[in-house]
Formats: sequence, structure tokens, C-alpha cells
Amino acid sequence: MVKIPAVSVLVTVYNRAAYLAASLESVLASSFTDFEVVIVDDQSTDSSVAVATEFAARDSRIRFFQNERNLGDYPNRMRAAELARGKYIKFVDSDDLIYPHSLAIMVEAMEATPAAGLGLSHSAPEAEAPYPWTLTPADAWKKEFLGSGCLSCGPSGAIIRRDAFTEVGGFRDRGILGDIDLWYRLSARWPVVLLQPGLVWWRRHDAQQFATSGAAMFYLENGHTLVVNALTSSDCQLSEVDRPAALARERQHHARRLMSLAFRRRHPLRAFRLFRSSGLSGSDLLHGFRRYR
Repeated sequence: MVKIPAVSVLVTVYNRAAYLAASLESVLASSFTDFEVVIVDDQSTDSSVAVATEFAARDSRIRFFQNERNLGDYPNRMRAAELARGKYIKFVDSDDLIYPHSLAIMVEAMEATPAAGLGLSHSAPEAEAPYPWTLTPADAWKKEFLGSGCLSCGPSGAIIRRDAFTEVGGFRDRGILGDIDLWYRLSARWPVVLLQPGLVWWRRHDAQQFATSGAAMFYLENGHTLVVNALTSSDCQLSEVDRPAALARERQHHARRLMSLAFRRRHPLRAFRLFRSSGLSGSDLLHGFRRYR
């Protein structure tokens, strides 16, 4: 009988031979040991497969798979999640590192709040309460859309209850916004545990998706729509008073982004095109000049 691990650490790989060994070593150095590692290579053309194969041969907790064809980033994450057996799934990107204490802190916090579907560790500290602390869906949405935010965190900073991930359908095809789209859906149904910062070391390099020249424009073109869709959906956790305020705040945010694109980045025609497709009014655009309340 196969023992079910507490955590499935999911490492998706595409041409990360330069970083993969360090990432895997960081997981294997964890003080918490009840985990499996699922590595899924997405048809790498470098030596990533050789690195993964060597690690799988030396540690029985590691299972290695290679896709028959290239799936892309978030479809590959879904493939890894399908192979997971743990109660929790923990993505560790193949160029990131976790610390020896990271898994222990994450699992302990989730186990202490069985109703939670998602735990997030940000880079910046919070000033409101000591860690870990739990937000109800309503509180999470109010903090996210009317406060200082709480859901903007990459997959390496998250731990997810696997049955919750499955119940909401996991990642959808939203490109580099796939993580925040999932966090919205999870936080609408289950509490969110905010974990202490600094549990992940996010490596920065030029081959990352968000470092490409088109990433900022993708966020600009699609991020506003994602937020508006969340705030106008039946899953929105804001009150009838707070929802219009959150939508107004998002329109102001987007107006400022468009003005920055037009004047600071000197792309007025592109900004005008995005304005036409954004649903903003001329009044909304003028509100972009106002101070935030």
C-alpha cells in the first residue's frame, strides 16, 4: 500500500537545468519530511531531464515525469497536480528555493486551520497581526480589493489543500495571470491563511515569463478584465456597499495605468485602444488624476 504524503511538492520544468538542482536540494533539505516531489518536465531542450533523472534515482520520494509534448506553463502545473497524492500541494518553481523551515511552517498553519483552502507567503511583511493569521472569504476580498491587498503571490509562495484545488478546477488558461485567477476562486469559497514572509527565495533572471517584454502589456490588457469579472461574478464576497466601491477603485487604478502608458511610456495610441476596450468612461479617466481615498 502506497503511503499518502502530507504534501506533494510540485516542480514543473522547462529549460531550467542551470537552476533545477539547487531548487530540488532546497526541498530535500526541509526539516518537514512527510512529502513527495513530483517533477514534470515540459519537453526541455537542455539538460533538465538529466538533472531530474539523477535526483529521482537517489531519493525514493521523488517521482519524475516528462510530457509527450510541450504543454506550456499552467497546463504543465495542472499535469503535476493531477499526479499529486498529498493532502496539500505546494508548487516550487524550478528556479526558486525554499528554506529548511518553510514546509513545516506552511503545513502547521494549514493543519491549524482545517477549513482553509489556501495559504500564502508574500515577500513583504504585514503590520496588522502576527503570523499566521486567517481571513474569511469576505475579509480576504475586502483586503484585496479595498485594502492593501493579500492575494498577489506567485505559486511558489502558496500551499493549497488539494481537494479545494480540484473542486474549483485548478488553474485556468489565463496566461501569467493563472495564479491570481485561482487565488480569487479559492478565496471566494474557503478561508485564506496569511503566512510569514520570506519562506521562498524568488530567483530573478531574464528567461522568466514576467521578465519578457510582453509581460507588462499582458498584465495591463488582461488584469483589469480579470478583476472586473471577479467583482461582478456571483462568487464576489464583497457586500452590496463594498462591491461598487471596489469597482470604482479598480477603474481608477486602470485609468492611472492607461495614463502612464500614454504619457510616461509614450504609447498614446496603444493606451487609447485599451481605453476603448476597457469599459471605462471619460469620467473614469478623469478620476485617474484624483488622489486615492
